[in-house]
Amino acid sequence: MANFLFSRLSRKSVAAIVIIFLLVIFAGLVFIARSDLASMRENENNVQEQKSVLMPTEINANFLTQVEECLIPTAAAYGYTLRVSSGFRTMEEQDQIYQQGRTENGHIVTEAPAGKSIHNFGFAVDVVDRWNGYDINWDRIAEMANYCGLESGGEGDVAHIEHRDGLTTAQFQRGRKPLELTLPCAIMHQRALAEQKLTLKDLQNCGAPKF
Repeated sequence: MANFLFSRLSRKSVAAIVIIFLLVIFAGLVFIARSDLASMRENENNVQEQKSVLMPTEINANFLTQVEECLIPTAAAYGYTLRVSSGFRTMEEQDQIYQQGRTENGHIVTEAPAGKSIHNFGFAVDVVDRWNGYDINWDRIAEMANYCGLESGGEGDVAHIEHRDGLTTAQFQRGRKPLELTLPCAIMHQRALAEQKLTLKDLQNCGAPKF
C-alpha cells in the first residue's frame, strides 16, 4: 500500500515538475517575443524619426556667434589669430573626407563617417592660427572655448571646437539640439557690431579669468 501511494505521489510530483518546467519555458518565450517586438518597434520608430528629421544645410547661427564673437576675439586679445578652417559639412562632404586615406589617396584626417560628425549638424568648427598654424598652445585655446560655453575636441583633435551640451551623435541624428548659448559679456557683441577688437581690459571688465 505504501509503495502504491509513493508511486502515485512520485508520478504527481513528476507531472507537476514537468508542468512547471513547461510554464517557465512558455513564460520565457513570451518574454523574448515581447522584447523582440519592442525592439522592432523602437527600431521602426528610430527609422521614422530619422526620415522625418530635416538635416541642417548650414552651421547653427547661435553656435557660430559664440565662435566669432567670443572665442576668436578672446584668443585675439591674447595674441592669437584664429580662423575657421572647416565648418558645416554635408553628408557627402563628410564621406569624402572619411574615405581619404582609406579608399582614396591621402592621409586619414577623420575617424567619423558621414552622420557621425557634429560638423554634419552645424555645431562644430575646426580652427587654426593664421600665422602659426597648429603650433600654438591648444590647452589655452580649450580654456577660452570653455569660457565661451564651447567644448574642445581634446587630445587628438585639439583644433576641433563644438557645442554638444551632453548630447550624443544619435540624439543629433534624431533632431535634438543643444541649448542655445549666450555671450559671456554684452561688450563682445558690441565690439563685433562696431568691428572693433576685444581687449584684455574688456575681458577684465567682463570678469573673465586670465588665460
